Amino acid sequence: MDSVADAAPGAPPPETCRNCGAHTSGHYCSNCGQETRVALPTFAAFMREAAGRYIALDGRLWRTLATLVARPGMLTREYLNGRRRRYIRPARLFLVLYLLLFAVIGLLKSPTDLSNDVVVVDSDKAKEEIAKAGEESRKGQDAKAAKGTDAKTGTPAIAVAQTDDGDTLFGLDKDLNLKMQLDGKDLTLPPQLQRRWDHFKKLPREEKSEQIYSGMLRFGPYAMVALLPAFALLLKLAYLGRGKHYPGRPQRYAEHLVYSAHLHAFAAVMILALLLAPFGAVRAAIAAWIVFYAVRARQVVYRGRWWAGLLRALVIAICYLVLLSLAMLGLLAVAVMLR
Repeated sequence: MDSVADAAPGAPPPETCRNCGAHTSGHYCSNCGQETRVALPTFAAFMREAAGRYIALDGRLWRTLATLVARPGMLTREYLNGRRRRYIRPARLFLVLYLLLFAVIGLLKSPTDLSNDVVVVDSDKAKEEIAKAGEESRKGQDAKAAKGTDAKTGTPAIAVAQTDDGDTLFGLDKDLNLKMQLDGKDLTLPPQLQRRWDHFKKLPREEKSEQIYSGMLRFGPYAMVALLPAFALLLKLAYLGRGKHYPGRPQRYAEHLVYSAHLHAFAAVMILALLLAPFGAVRAAIAAWIVFYAVRARQVVYRGRWWAGLLRALVIAICYLVLLSLAMLGLLAVAVMLR
């Protein structure tokens, strides 16, 4: 009676949740989940709670990372089997690691690296190389025809995005201007984007490099977020049917999405390791582990015959590389157009 009388006027009794009013016992409300102890936190508890919302400083972070890196496919199997409380959720893990990755790239790399290492395209040189390759191809055909054999026309391999005649290009020239040509003519842009494009072309090369670099770092995480569900869709299409022959194989799109998030998170950790690795031998070991991990993780999660899995993985990898190339081109265009 005295304890109730001493309580603040209008305050609920101790066994009532102050958030939803439900009767509760223990440290957390069974109805809404709020803690029953509502005393103000200390500074250490305050900072631990704030950081824990993002990186789970209660031990789950290290447990999750260790399982992710050292046990291929196990994190996905644990999640699909319902053992989730001990690990960081896939979406949060994916977002945190890619934000960290792009932050580290921003610290270790500079716009000068982009300016020096960028692969440029030269439309005139490309046309010359294509014409030369075409001439050699015709000579080869004539030689084969003289011998009475048929010859098929080969397509010359030129390391730029272009058609056989060299008139369609997409890339950067030596002045870091974005080349967007179709049939020898520049693509027509909407007036607002054209003004941005004209402004970009007038910038000095150093400022262009800075804008492309900062833009790609800024929008890079968005590109990865877009690629995540696309990769899951490729998995869904590759593993349509035959689920009854392999119990436990992911069938629903959400299950493929979980595996996609974990695989991309592993890729982020490995890219970080490659960036920070001091020696070539260490990088070679990391590359070998990446190859083994990709094969083993697929087998652990999807099971089935290993050769069938490798064929599916090859098809998925080719399709994903196409999507990744398109994402990089889009990212480059956005970095140039938006500031």
